[in-house]
Amino acid sequence: MHSSIPPASELALLTGLVFGGFLTQENASKAVQSLAYVLKDAIPNSVGAGASIINSRGRRESSGATDPVVLRADKLQYELGQGPCLSAWAEQRPIIIQDVREETSWPKWTASVADLPLRSVLSAPLTTEGTRIGAIKVYSPVPMAFDDHSVFLVDRLAGPAAALLGNARDREASRELDALLMGVMANRDLISRAEGILMERMLIGAPEALGVMLAASRDEDKPLHEVAREIVDPR
Repeated sequence: MHSSIPPASELALLTGLVFGGFLTQENASKAVQSLAYVLKDAIPNSVGAGASIINSRGRRESSGATDPVVLRADKLQYELGQGPCLSAWAEQRPIIIQDVREETSWPKWTASVADLPLRSVLSAPLTTEGTRIGAIKVYSPVPMAFDDHSVFLVDRLAGPAAALLGNARDREASRELDALLMGVMANRDLISRAEGILMERMLIGAPEALGVMLAASRDEDKPLHEVAREIVDPR
């Protein structure tokens, strides 16, 4: 008998984290890991589950992995640029490998996981508001481990996982942009202060003072704001 998915109230609780002001990538990853454990427990003969995403810096990474074998198999996909999760992600459809020893679609990846306890794979895309953010997957140490019901379970949990990870990524990107802008504003003020000091010290205008700092930046191979900091606060 097939295992069932958790009650709707449990999924609603996990998805509800999206709307909490405290949501971070770390919290979202933990929530997605809870969903991954649901998949691992619900699908017989599963060795692990998790998600693959593009983080706020545009890099592929694993999120919510239940077991080390998931991280290893995922890492090989990222390094080789091929594998079932990347294809599910790119093609926006579920991908099933019934036996990695007979699969020919991703030869480099299937060869690289030969020493792992991994024979079959099921992966489905993660999409939120039309944006492709990654894939969710289940690995099994036995061949022919997945069927249509397994696809249904993975697809059913892909929505909450995508919502959690997508919102967390957007929040993280927003925070990083705010920090970057604050840094730019702080550096601009620092550069203006250094400019004023050079104008007074060297009896030159603002363009000439900026030129002096730019030349120092090039000659000393330092960012302009570091040159400005040394002028404002020489130690």
